[in-house]
Amino acid sequence: MTRTKTISAWAALLGFALALRLGLALGSPNIFFPDEIFQTLEPAHRLVYGYGVIPWEWRLGIRSWVFPAFLAGVMRATAWMGSGSAGYLLGTTIVLSLISLTAVWFAYAWAKRASGTPAAIVAALACSFYFGLVYFAPKALTEVIAAHVMLPGLYLGVYGRRLGERKRLFLAGLFCALAACLRIQLLPAVLFAMVYFCYPRWRVRVPVVAAGASIPVLVFGAVDWISWSYPWQSFILYCKENVVSGPGKALTLVQPWYWYLLVLVVLIGPAVLLLFHGSRRSPFLAIFCAIVVVSHSVIPHKEVRFLYPVLAPAVTLAAMGIVDLLAEIRRGVRFLNNPKWVVAIGVSFFFISSAMLAAQCADWYKTPWGVGAFDHLNREPGLCGVGIYDRIWWESGGYTHLHRNVPIVQVTGAAELARDAPFFNALIAPRNSPAIPPAFGQSQCWKGVCLFERGGTCTAPGADEELNGYLKKIGL
Repeated sequence: MTRTKTISAWAALLGFALALRLGLALGSPNIFFPDEIFQTLEPAHRLVYGYGVIPWEWRLGIRSWVFPAFLAGVMRATAWMGSGSAGYLLGTTIVLSLISLTAVWFAYAWAKRASGTPAAIVAALACSFYFGLVYFAPKALTEVIAAHVMLPGLYLGVYGRRLGERKRLFLAGLFCALAACLRIQLLPAVLFAMVYFCYPRWRVRVPVVAAGASIPVLVFGAVDWISWSYPWQSFILYCKENVVSGPGKALTLVQPWYWYLLVLVVLIGPAVLLLFHGSRRSPFLAIFCAIVVVSHSVIPHKEVRFLYPVLAPAVTLAAMGIVDLLAEIRRGVRFLNNPKWVVAIGVSFFFISSAMLAAQCADWYKTPWGVGAFDHLNREPGLCGVGIYDRIWWESGGYTHLHRNVPIVQVTGAAELARDAPFFNALIAPRNSPAIPPAFGQSQCWKGVCLFERGGTCTAPGADEELNGYLKKIGL
């Protein structure tokens, strides 16, 4: 293939992958988990615009400002792309989706070195359209961005010899350490990877890998020192809260140790059956994924999204696995001697698997009201306050979507609703709520949750009635 055709093929593949990610994110806006708003985009909004919801993690200082600061820069640079919150939300979606394309590159590069061109094509195409990779790509979650910056580090640490040993190992250490700093739970797997990178030329390689790894570690430490009280405060307090002290406020998300084995099936689907065949081609990648799963399994607090970092490597392993499996049976099937048929069968398998996962994961499109209502309200010129009744505040889009410096009031009961109604002229509540004041008329609804609005002005709420005061009072 000529250089021009290669560039054209890559442009088409990456353009296709990007279009899928942007199309799903913009066509079906949703919030998968509150952390994508309140732990990343909301503090970024506070950095840029000076106001936002402050949950308990940010009051106690157990989160790093590095990723929110990056998102704040994106918000500031892309606000011109639309009115209200639309501009910078589009900007962050585009930037995070672009970063996610490392999964497509990684799949091709790794599979080609470990298994050959047919496996590389299958892996790259699978990672371009696989449901979990497309769905999570634009999510502002630390485990997602950590996975995307980690993939180049893994490849450069094992392959990437065109750069020269010192340069590739320096970058491998930098990218892998950055991933661990963004998502501290990846540290055991990252340490294993770095040890593997250095074998067997320890004396030459260890200083180079350590030099690359030291840069993000020192940056995160300095940012914590400046923004909180001492270097690496967010790491220390996070480990204390979630490991030493147990799941704490995440008690309802405690799962048994074997739960992540079921999650692998949910994330990967039928392709999980091919991991063993792929592992024979790349034992390092298989061991790395196993360490991620095992190290997460010993932590009581478990969520599906926490295993996202193994998704692209696992799909890559499965792609190599199906090519090897077809090679084993091709003696009796003559057309399998043609690599084009192998690629076609492999891609078809992953396409069907992805479609099955998408059909089974319809409930991932959560809390449409949290996006719809707040995106609508940020265009209302007379808005002076928002009430949330009989809905959980963390299902909302926060000030990230509202983008209006007006009070948000969490209302917990009918008596409080009657008392607090003067504080807001927009109310979010279940469709058939009997306690809605007559002054509020129904405006729009999203799956049984409706926006009610009234005319007129608002009375300023007390400090405890406004959402940040309420959260501080209840310890969330």
